[in-house]
Amino acid sequence: MVTKARQMRVSALLLLLLYLFPEGIFAQESWNGPVKVEEFSFDVLDFFAIGWSGEGRVAYGETAPASGGGKKWRWFVQDLIDDAILYESPEWTLMPDQSPAELWALHPEWHSQLIRFDITGSSMPDRGEKIFRIDDVAYRLEAEMDRSESDENPGGLTRQIRINLYRNHNTAKAIYDYQPDPDTEVVDDMVLKGYIRNPGEKRIAVVALEKSGSAPETLSWKYRVFGAHLTLGFTPVETGGSDLAEAVLNGQFYVSRMLLKNGADPEEQDPRGYPALLGASRRGLWDIAQLLLEAGASPDIADDRGRTPLHYAVSDNAEKIVKMLIQLGADPDRPDSAGLSPREEAAIKGYRNLNAYFQ
Repeated sequence: MVTKARQMRVSALLLLLLYLFPEGIFAQESWNGPVKVEEFSFDVLDFFAIGWSGEGRVAYGETAPASGGGKKWRWFVQDLIDDAILYESPEWTLMPDQSPAELWALHPEWHSQLIRFDITGSSMPDRGEKIFRIDDVAYRLEAEMDRSESDENPGGLTRQIRINLYRNHNTAKAIYDYQPDPDTEVVDDMVLKGYIRNPGEKRIAVVALEKSGSAPETLSWKYRVFGAHLTLGFTPVETGGSDLAEAVLNGQFYVSRMLLKNGADPEEQDPRGYPALLGASRRGLWDIAQLLLEAGASPDIADDRGRTPLHYAVSDNAEKIVKMLIQLGADPDRPDSAGLSPREEAAIKGYRNLNAYFQ
């Protein structure tokens, strides 16, 4: 009787576990382990795909040189929507001729760690290069790096990294836009390698190699992964007008800065006849707007609705630009076609932090 009751309790517990963790139980039993993606190897570094979740998470690993010789292995769980590392494993030393998959098989507790994130193993990652097609749609990955020089860094120091994803050549979005803090992080180079695709949704993990460290003498190569949705967030790539106007319309900060540095007129117009500053302001591109103002663009111009760059800066609560525009002579009391001035708009939206600039 006791044995039968115990069997019933065990059966009930198993049913409960299957109900609570339907994918997790089977993931432990059929886990395939890390799969090396040959095209993403670089010198002594190797990249491994491990698995995906339906919530935009990916598990992947990498090998790197160990300090005492040989290789070390580490793996990660990353949220591809927020681009946040959710889990980072300790470093494990690989024995001579031992692969991460063989080490993985010795540690079933790693599988349960993945189950917390609902990761499902995949032995056949869908991977591709920087130019690719999925479902008859053309995509292209492109990286921009600003390596400006200074007296302290005559060889150039990376101040901005941007990765764009183009869709059908006429729409694009930035999937990564980062400014390293030179006091805590030095990024010397970045090389885009391609992507691996989640088989369950239209999301990819863009894989890049980054050479970085806390100081120039500590630079080393490592893999970086960024998430990108293949259908959401794209905006039209606009053409027409001058080179500067086109760069501004497409949010190309570094191209805009280069053109201005080479003598482009900051008053150049886009196809609608708007000066570049107005185009940047209407799109909320305040880093480019600052470039144009520093290059001498007129601060008090208006579009067909009577709205000035100051109207748009106030609407976005872009405090730094509001201050700069007013210092350069923009009128906070100039009404738009609806009779609303920047000062009044700030009051209506409750942006009290802007009051000091309207005195």
